[in-house]
Amino acid sequence: DPYDPTPILQGIGVYYTSFLLGGVDFAVIEDRKFKSGPKGKIPQQGPRPDHITDPNYDPSSIDLPGLELLGKRQEDFLNTWAEQNQGAPFKAVLSQTGFCGGAHLHGSKDNRLHADLDSNGWPQKGRNRALKAIKKANAVHIAGDQHLATVIHHGIDQWDDGPWAFVVPALVNNYYSRWWWPKDEKPGEGHNDILPWTGHYLDGFANKINVQAYANPESPSHGGGYGLIRFNKTDKKVTFECWPRYEDVTQDTAKQFLGWPFTVQM
Repeated sequence: DPYDPTPILQGIGVYYTSFLLGGVDFAVIEDRKFKSGPKGKIPQQGPRPDHITDPNYDPSSIDLPGLELLGKRQEDFLNTWAEQNQGAPFKAVLSQTGFCGGAHLHGSKDNRLHADLDSNGWPQKGRNRALKAIKKANAVHIAGDQHLATVIHHGIDQWDDGPWAFVVPALVNNYYSRWWWPKDEKPGEGHNDILPWTGHYLDGFANKINVQAYANPESPSHGGGYGLIRFNKTDKKVTFECWPRYEDVTQDTAKQFLGWPFTVQM
């Protein structure tokens, strides 16, 4: 059941809630329903209200008072849930998409966006409040809808002071692909030796992100596939797995996307 079933405008119902399953306390949030739309609320700085193409724009110019991401109702729910102890060894937050701009190229390699307001990297203040609640819960964040699998350690005030997040891939990814492709094609501080463009970066909203894995469309299945998350209760570790769509996981030779599996200590 919804945490608070009160409908929003036009009588539209809500479903944000929490539930226990298999020793994991899950929170489900609606990160699209309560979010402010950019049209008419911020200066348009690209061909569409939700696309920013100017790399020299001021990120603070779009993080304006009154803009919402989760909205107060969901923020209150998330903070209450973060403080509750249901006896589960793990907590996890499920939502539609990731709390940052985790892609550079959209649809084709010729279409570079500096910032995509469809992501939850905007509005930045709302993003940071959401991440603080998830971090307070000591939860991982699991999402999708970016057409690009990533593992990212979020920064809020400092690098790596937020939660870990796994955005799973689209099952079919060759109709609208996205790429993680920094313009300078250089690794960030704290990069790993598995993939070339990992480490600390600022996304197009000046949010701090530590990218540790990504599956660009040059990967098997055009980067399409699915994610599995393993919660190890014995050692308090969470392992993110990311599998190409056609990989036969019953075979000993089965391989995940380069960069996975990825394990975090909780």
